[in-house]
Amino acid sequence: MSMQNDSVPRFHSKRDLEERFAFIRLYVKRLKENPNEVFRQQVRLVNSFLTSAKSFPLSKEEYLKIKGELRKS
Repeated sequence: MSMQNDSVPRFHSKRDLEERFAFIRLYVKRLKENPNEVFRQQVRLVNSFLTSAKSFPLSKEEYLKIKGELRKS
């Protein structure tokens, strides 16, 4: 998706647009099916993941090197 003219979304293909709508429909369905407390718990969990990732003591490159997955440039 690219943006043009006052932040109006423009999709690369009809499939991209259909996938976006499918995701929105699924998300709305889940919003309607679950109580607010479920989403509060999920938000707390995701926020804790983000906080943990920010304080991770290794850089991405250091971590991949330890795992043996860093590609040689």
